[in-house]
Amino acid sequence: MRTLLLALLLVNLVFFAWSQGWMTGVGIGPVTQREPQRLALQIHPEQVQITPLASASATPAIPPQPTPSAPAIPSSLPSTPIDASAPASAEPARTANAVCRQIGSYGALEAEALAQAQSALVQAGLKPTVLNAPVPAQWMVLLGPYPSQTAMRAALDEITQQGKVKVFAPVTDRPRYEPGISLGVFANEAAAQQQLQIVRKQGVQGAKVVQRNAGLSRTVLRLPALTPEQLGALEKVSGQLGGQIVKTCATEGAAP
Repeated sequence: MRTLLLALLLVNLVFFAWSQGWMTGVGIGPVTQREPQRLALQIHPEQVQITPLASASATPAIPPQPTPSAPAIPSSLPSTPIDASAPASAEPARTANAVCRQIGSYGALEAEALAQAQSALVQAGLKPTVLNAPVPAQWMVLLGPYPSQTAMRAALDEITQQGKVKVFAPVTDRPRYEPGISLGVFANEAAAQQQLQIVRKQGVQGAKVVQRNAGLSRTVLRLPALTPEQLGALEKVSGQLGGQIVKTCATEGAAP
């Protein structure tokens, strides 16, 4: 029993010496987790300094950059306040209440009526703007013009007696085609040519298609900006406008 105790004690002593590394000199000892090769790779390890945390607060803070401000307004500028209650110009208000009126249109044969209307407007203190526009194109199936009114009447009687042509009338408002007989007026040339073929089949000879309104224009008298007072003056002379009536302007710059 003593021998066993001594053997156990000896074993414990040897284990203790081994665990403390006392036996590494004879090549006996525990394996330690070391990486000496990393220590060998250090560069100037002697320059490494450990800075305490307290010293970090001693680092001076970077002052904030000032935000650029808007340039100051020179004190020499006038500082007169704007009066919002000041009355607006009377001219815009007057224009807003103005209205446009026109008289006509007057044709080439209504020169006397046009002159009468212009005279009446001037006497009422109004200054109309004279606008001329071409008369829209029309095509007419025409017989003539004849050398005289007598010849035209004879042709008209013959058409009446035949009773084949239903549409015909003497030309009275186109001096260049007088004395003549109109067998129809059309808005396009194709329709007029069709009518020409019809009357030829009905026995009418010598008819032709002409441009009824070539070179003609009509005149409108425009009063573009009338005040209520001027409207009253226009109403007083409305019966002296050569048989034409006063109308509201369709558009400010439209011609007839």
